[in-house]
Amino acid sequence: MAQAMASMTGLSQGVLPGRRAAGMARAAVVVRASSAEAQAGRRAVLGLVATGIVGGVLSQAAHAEDVKTIKIGPPPPPSGGLPGTENSDQARDFDLALKERFYLQPLPPAEAAARAKSSAQDILNLKPLIDKKAWPYVMNDLRLRASYLRYDLNTVIASKPKEEKKSLKELTGKLFSTIDDLDHAAKIKSTPEAEKSYAATKSALDDVFAKLG
Repeated sequence: MAQAMASMTGLSQGVLPGRRAAGMARAAVVVRASSAEAQAGRRAVLGLVATGIVGGVLSQAAHAEDVKTIKIGPPPPPSGGLPGTENSDQARDFDLALKERFYLQPLPPAEAAARAKSSAQDILNLKPLIDKKAWPYVMNDLRLRASYLRYDLNTVIASKPKEEKKSLKELTGKLFSTIDDLDHAAKIKSTPEAEKSYAATKSALDDVFAKLG
């Protein structure tokens, strides 16, 4: 019995180490094969990258010849040219106060007077909006037209003789006071105040343009 146990022990000790060695050899072969495949893959990727870089350089060199043959013409024409758009190509002075900053197209006195009359008519045309109580539209249109009107009236007054300027400035001061009242009435959504200020604005406009002639 003891001899049998010793034989089995010797058999196990002699067979198992051999199996371990074989397994370790196979694992080493697999590791070496995986390493070789990884290196081959890296070489393939690096080859593709190098091919792409060389192709890009050659493509840029080919296009460079085409770029050199492009003819450069004169600068594009100004975007202005249509009535009221010439100022899009002129610089703004942002250091000035908003009311003094140039943002409207300057016109000669005669043309400024014509545009002022058009702005005055647009202000008078706000009456239907007041009747409908469309207050946001009243305020927006009134402020836009009043800015044009103020700018153009200043241009016209500046061209008048000294003895006429004082009276015209007084009339325009009264006019824009009534326009401010109309704007406030629209802001507080008061129909009675808006109608009252509208009538005062209409009368002030008549006085200004009667004086201008």
